Amino acid sequence: MGVSIGNMFYSQSLLPVISSAFDLPSGRVGVVPVMLQVGLLTSLVFLLPAGDLLDRRKMLRLIACGASLSAFSIVLSGDFSLLLVAFYGLGFCSLSSYILPAFVSGLVGPHERGFVIGRLLSGQFAGILLSRLFSGLMAHWFGWRSIYLMSAVLMGGVALLWPRLIPPDTESVNEPYALVISRQFSLFRRFDVLRQACASQGFQFAAFIVVWTGLSLRLANPPWSFGPAQIGAFGLVGLASITSAAWVGRMVDRFGARQVITGCSGMTLLGVIGLIVWDTSVVAILVSMCCIDFGVQGSYVANQSRVLSLDLAARSRLGALLFISAFGAAAVSGLLLVRLWPIWGWHGVLYLALGLVLLAMLSQCSGLTIARPSPSS
Repeated sequence: MGVSIGNMFYSQSLLPVISSAFDLPSGRVGVVPVMLQVGLLTSLVFLLPAGDLLDRRKMLRLIACGASLSAFSIVLSGDFSLLLVAFYGLGFCSLSSYILPAFVSGLVGPHERGFVIGRLLSGQFAGILLSRLFSGLMAHWFGWRSIYLMSAVLMGGVALLWPRLIPPDTESVNEPYALVISRQFSLFRRFDVLRQACASQGFQFAAFIVVWTGLSLRLANPPWSFGPAQIGAFGLVGLASITSAAWVGRMVDRFGARQVITGCSGMTLLGVIGLIVWDTSVVAILVSMCCIDFGVQGSYVANQSRVLSLDLAARSRLGALLFISAFGAAAVSGLLLVRLWPIWGWHGVLYLALGLVLLAMLSQCSGLTIARPSPSS
């Protein structure tokens, strides 16, 4: 799970180097994470819901093969347009981390679902942390393409290992694929909690992506002028979410998702404000990024727990809608970043992130939901 999700975040430490390698204008390299997000968004819409119909173990094996081929294509790409196509393919095949929670949540009881999902997501958060760190180090030692060559080999190995790591998937619904796809968005009308979770996570994750993307560009410029290895080291702030994911899951089981999300959203807001006020201190940036990482990832644990509890027969589709909201919002905000950076720079990115976090908090207490009892909220 950690190896797969790393493919979505390797580029965050590499953007300044990629920009120099292809001689891109200011901010243009921000299209790279956007293509990754659009690729993943496409597979979330059209592929993840099929997990309710097909053997998820076979799906995991096929997409691991696709991720290996896409990563190898990045290594070989000599034109920026072809590179973007390869990044789209890598995003499309980075679906493992979104198939597994739906699979595992059906194997445990509701009283421990939050804890188990938290433990599972701690592996995902570790992948995010290590991806930023190792991509920066690999770029420093062997060039920026080396991390994708390593990824191609690792994902090929993962494809061979999946049948040994998880049991066969025997649960499925007896509906045509086209009907499952067409009906998945009707779940928005059915569940109030789903609408609220999608809005909350979408806005927070969009803020998370634009801050991390903007930070790598900020640190590459004066007064720091950091290289990829130093920028990647900032990913160590992810230790906060790795070590706390299972604990957050227990808090969800004990107090409910709503209370946990409210607290985590407050941490995200505190982190963004910290960057606005103290962005000239490396220590203050690290502390602020810890708050943002903990807040967004903690909300992610809580939102998955409550969404996947709504209807066990539709777990893949419910999870898909949550992830579609998150990466759809991130893709749109990423495009805004490409436009804002040449004009307003780092502070424009921070105020965009501030607005997104405030919208996430507003969605928790707005009319997006009709108050009615729910065992997971």
